[in-house]
Amino acid sequence: MNKVRKIFIVVASGGQGTEKHFFDTIERKRTIEEAKRFLTDKEILILMKQYHSEPFAVWGSVPGSGNIRTWELMESGDYVLVYRSGLIIFAAEVALKIRNPNMAEYLWGKDINGLTWEYMYFLVNTERVTVEMSKLNPYLNYSSNYSPRGFMSIEQTKVNHLLNSYGDILSALTRIENGEKLEQIAVDNRLDEKMLNEKVERAPTEHTEMQWRLIRLGKKVKVDVWIPKNDQGLNYEGHEFRDEVLPEFQDTLDVPTYIKNIDVVWKYGYSIKSAFEIENSTAVYSGILRLSDLRALAPNSNYPLFIVADRSRRNKVFAELQRPTFDNPYLKLKEVISYLSYDKVRDLDEKTKKEDANISLEFLISQSEKV
Repeated sequence: MNKVRKIFIVVASGGQGTEKHFFDTIERKRTIEEAKRFLTDKEILILMKQYHSEPFAVWGSVPGSGNIRTWELMESGDYVLVYRSGLIIFAAEVALKIRNPNMAEYLWGKDINGLTWEYMYFLVNTERVTVEMSKLNPYLNYSSNYSPRGFMSIEQTKVNHLLNSYGDILSALTRIENGEKLEQIAVDNRLDEKMLNEKVERAPTEHTEMQWRLIRLGKKVKVDVWIPKNDQGLNYEGHEFRDEVLPEFQDTLDVPTYIKNIDVVWKYGYSIKSAFEIENSTAVYSGILRLSDLRALAPNSNYPLFIVADRSRRNKVFAELQRPTFDNPYLKLKEVISYLSYDKVRDLDEKTKKEDANISLEFLISQSEKV
């Protein structure tokens, strides 16, 4: 069953205290070592898993009947937007919520009434944005002049409409900020799989090898990795896949279930960070077809997609992406799909095998080839 995600809005006053708190615990972030002074062992384990032991962002609310009711509705995977003076200035996902007066006082002190911001929530996939509320309102079925107040949750029917129609809010905000109109998800834009009449000839060893290397690279990027259920029992050179990947996908309204069929998916929190199709077929468009179907179900997504194939198939991959079937303004595949050769994946994986080696998704993109 898909998780119903909620959207919460925090209205920031813009005062000096708010600015300082925002810098101290969202922009600058805090460490797991600091948190160990205040949290239980169980809470620390959750933070370490969610953040891959990296620094975290956190925010909180002071006690008050309205704030407490809203905070109690909050769950992991929900969205938080920060609003100020007509603009959405920040967006993120909830990783964990706790009530902890001592940690809140350590992070932010007390307000003028002696209260602490103890109704805390930890945030992942944080994004600084500048989006006029009036431009988001139509997608939520609000009037253009609607303005949020206090700490509130958006009516769930409006949230469901947005997420079902346009996909995840983080991607949607990025597109709106760039002046783009959101594409409404149109299932009839999916390609007909009957067109795929090729004979598939997999090279199981190479396919499995590439999956393993992409799993290991994902760990170096500090993301969670998903592979299809049927592949989780595989191993490569004694490395058991199931020990390194997510056992469950965490379905949500705004992430297409179809992505669970993709060869390798990188996630962080509940958000998709990247997806990889490993192409071993005689013709090369089966992987492109799967990515195009995914794209049709998430046309506003901004995460990169990759075709991973042998160097001998590079020109064929590029030629297929030029086909009118794939080259259309709805899918925009040429903008989001990049090519990685087997040799490039091997090289990147071997160079980053050391325990202290770290790479970023941006670096991986820089090593890929665009059409």
